[in-house]
Amino acid sequence: MHLHYFAREKGTKPMSSEVMPGQQKSWTETPPMNPPMRHLIAEVVENQTWLDKLATPFQNWVLKLFGQPGEPNRQVKDMLNGTWLGHALHPVLTDLPIGSWTSTALLDLVWLGNEDEGIARGADITLIFGLVGAAGAAVTGVTDWSDTDGTDRRVGFMHGLLNGSITLMNIASLVLRLTGRRRAGIAVSTTGYLATLFSAYLGGELSFAKGIGVNHDAWEGGSDDFVAVMDAQDLVEGKLTRVDAAGIPAVLYKQGNTIYAIGAVCTHLAGPLDEGTCENGIVQCPWHGSRFRLSDGAVVNGPAVYAEPTFKVRVRNGKIELRRIDHA
Repeated sequence: MHLHYFAREKGTKPMSSEVMPGQQKSWTETPPMNPPMRHLIAEVVENQTWLDKLATPFQNWVLKLFGQPGEPNRQVKDMLNGTWLGHALHPVLTDLPIGSWTSTALLDLVWLGNEDEGIARGADITLIFGLVGAAGAAVTGVTDWSDTDGTDRRVGFMHGLLNGSITLMNIASLVLRLTGRRRAGIAVSTTGYLATLFSAYLGGELSFAKGIGVNHDAWEGGSDDFVAVMDAQDLVEGKLTRVDAAGIPAVLYKQGNTIYAIGAVCTHLAGPLDEGTCENGIVQCPWHGSRFRLSDGAVVNGPAVYAEPTFKVRVRNGKIELRRIDHA
């Protein structure tokens, strides 16, 4: 289990002295109150604690399978995460089954009206194509999910269980269609398609509401001009040092006469790179092991897929000054 910001104490005082009966839930376990539909869905899914009993051993097995940074199997994980693409690979593949099965549902609807053999073949082909796409989406989805925890992991596991069940339903539908029971097959795949819509909602919740798979440096600011961040004499050689560069956290690293500077927030899940380790010009995030090259911010290995923002560095009047030079 990877613990990150969910496990940290916020140090804030409660805004109300209201006494809650029983054990008070952490804010990390409480979904947003509005809109009511999202609150209801989150309450139902995120409170399924039985999912943890299945998710924990499965996640541990997946992480053990991929190994640690630098090991051969880790390269497979990087490929499935999308490190080579510079973009998360899972959402690219999810469009295939959803789009294909949408086509199947529409073709089935037309077939029910005219029972045309060509329409039937088209529905079967799109159903099969969706199954192929679902396999790729499942493998990449599990890979991304393996680095989650807390309610994120629970929602992701439910999302995966639903998608697995939907895939089995579509396989059963294909068998029924090919054995002459097309109407029964249509009923099964249509039920699966309706379940797909709910599962897609959960996937959207993970990405757009919980920030899984997004670039966590995308909204960081910075300046087009050089800004002073610290006294040059205070920068310890060989130590990762966090500074603020006009609103964006940066991490400095001095090696001989060279000072490197990249974003201090891991693009994967916002881990603090300044609390990580640095070896051979590569800084490793302490949370999930993503590694970035200090010279240009490039991803050396995932699960991060987005490079770190980089900075131009100069020393003037005894001050280290930084200027942001690219978008994350």
